[in-house]
Amino acid sequence: MSKKTEQAPGANDDAQRARFARIRLLNEELDKLTTDAADRTASVTNKASFLAVSAGVLVAASTVQLWTEGAWFGVVALILAGVALASASVAVRPGKRVGIQARRLVDRYVDSAMSSLQVEERIVEDKASAIDLRETDLRARATWVWIGFAALALASASLTVVFTIEVL
Repeated sequence: MSKKTEQAPGANDDAQRARFARIRLLNEELDKLTTDAADRTASVTNKASFLAVSAGVLVAASTVQLWTEGAWFGVVALILAGVALASASVAVRPGKRVGIQARRLVDRYVDSAMSSLQVEERIVEDKASAIDLRETDLRARATWVWIGFAALALASASLTVVFTIEVL
């Protein structure tokens, strides 16, 4: 029985070290995921900006002249370009900051009785929650960009039809 008692502390230390190593690994991976999410957010924002500029060009092209033949294609193009512009606006709208807040982190842990392992474990949980929220917001913004590009494609087609009708 004394062997079990002697082995238990060592086994417990090994288990604690292994757990600490797993938490450190998770923490590093979550940092990588945060960077990846930031890159994808920038990509969606860039696409939405391109969408806004393209929609503006189509609005200008739709209103450049008074259409005499197939005027409703011109109106449809204008409406769809407006939808694309609105979609881009929604996609690049400012959102609330998602992530761990520095002051909250300090207030929560600076005078805590928790061990560094426990603190890091909680921080890992907070990071995972923040990444989940960011991903949800990113998916919503990307959906608006897709809607905008679909409207832009339809607006381009409609504008092509009205130009064709006018020229022929």
